[in-house]
Amino acid sequence: MHGKIMVYIDDTGRGTVINLAKTFFEFNKHAWHDKRSMPTVGMLVEFRSDGKHITDLRPSKFQEFGENDFIKERDFWKTNSDDELEDLKLARRDTYVQELYRETNYDELDKIILNLTIPQAIQMYFYNETLSLNAIRDININTDEAPYTLDFFVVKRFLYKALDTLLFSDNTINQADFSAMKNIIVHLEMAYKDIKDKQNHIDMKRLYTEIFLSHQCHYQALIASIDNRKNRRLALERQMSTLISDIKTKQSRLEIETGKKHQELQKLIEEKKQKLLEVKNELEYFSKSIERLENLKRSFNEKNFAIFANTFNMAREKLFDKIKQGLNICATKLDVQIWKKSLKSAGIKNSYFKNAIEISFCTLSFAELYLNRLNKHALNPNDQLLFSYIKKVKKECEKNFLIVSANPEVYVNMKIQIFEMSPYYVVKHAPKKVNYQGLMKNTEFDVVYVDEKTIWAPAADVILEGKYFLKKDSKTKFKIL
Repeated sequence: MHGKIMVYIDDTGRGTVINLAKTFFEFNKHAWHDKRSMPTVGMLVEFRSDGKHITDLRPSKFQEFGENDFIKERDFWKTNSDDELEDLKLARRDTYVQELYRETNYDELDKIILNLTIPQAIQMYFYNETLSLNAIRDININTDEAPYTLDFFVVKRFLYKALDTLLFSDNTINQADFSAMKNIIVHLEMAYKDIKDKQNHIDMKRLYTEIFLSHQCHYQALIASIDNRKNRRLALERQMSTLISDIKTKQSRLEIETGKKHQELQKLIEEKKQKLLEVKNELEYFSKSIERLENLKRSFNEKNFAIFANTFNMAREKLFDKIKQGLNICATKLDVQIWKKSLKSAGIKNSYFKNAIEISFCTLSFAELYLNRLNKHALNPNDQLLFSYIKKVKKECEKNFLIVSANPEVYVNMKIQIFEMSPYYVVKHAPKKVNYQGLMKNTEFDVVYVDEKTIWAPAADVILEGKYFLKKDSKTKFKIL
């Protein structure tokens, strides 16, 4: 059946579809069978049901109906499937092509009118990919929360590792909070793979014929006219051959006939010659007409194929880049969600922040923990790429903080406060003098927090001792807790 999605809730993956009879059908995300898009309110769909619940649901190929389209929205509602609607569309288009053929004066035709422009044809072809991109139109990234946009394909495995660890460590967190973003990523990634796979197997001439020429009714009518004229030319050539043969036969008989029979044959030969002249003139007309129309057809194809190929490649590359950017945006937004929820999670505080972890709970932290276990001199190409990527992010976003305190609670609480500022801040801990001296000697800190209640000497002395290790142009600040 055909219908429209009236309700869809991302968090639960449940929704409602209405059909022509105003009957409502319920569905869940398991009934959705399209990898390149996701359900949205107002989407026209094709579905099957067991009476009340939908068992199979997918977006219809027909979502918009223009003023000049062969089918209207009322046709969508009156048909049960996209195949039925497509057949209706083709039947009406064929009827229209026949009307154009009958009404057009091809002796005066000098231009083929477009029924569908090249950009419109390409837009229709990439409709599902565009639909996937529409899901991220309203997703904005706050640069204060995410100072760096992640590269989805570099950090993908660690993004999902961070999410799985968060959900495992804190069962009070609702998995549905992440479902909408995960669904968008799944469909964008599928669109990305589709375009990437097609890049190596593009038959531009086939695409040009299928998604552009097939919609050009005036062009199709011209083809019909050329075919009919070729058939007429072939018939005239056969008729001309028959007349010539007939004239030769009668001329040979003329030599042996006399009297009235001779005169009758002579008259008949003259009539045949006159008919032959008429056929010859008509044949010449159709030959010239066919040549002119073939040139018009060839000129149309040469011009539009070049434009189509160029426009298609540009559109594909632009769409490909947008999908990659969309995946990066979604990965960053999902990472921000993970990072924010981790900061408020008691489970993460007890299992992660209380340990000697110096980095926030986020995607790059898991990537960095992974790399720390590897031999940096024997990295495979993927890990080498990851290593270079993390270095780049840290160079642009990382700040170093030091907490000088022997109180674990003060250290953990202060560490979480710093992590709340940015997911890319690093917090080190100096509970003793030896730790403090070693860290100040080897690391340039942005801020050093001194807990005056638990340190080994007065705060002023500790700060003075720390400044001893600073470089001349150091901008390190000291703050007393």
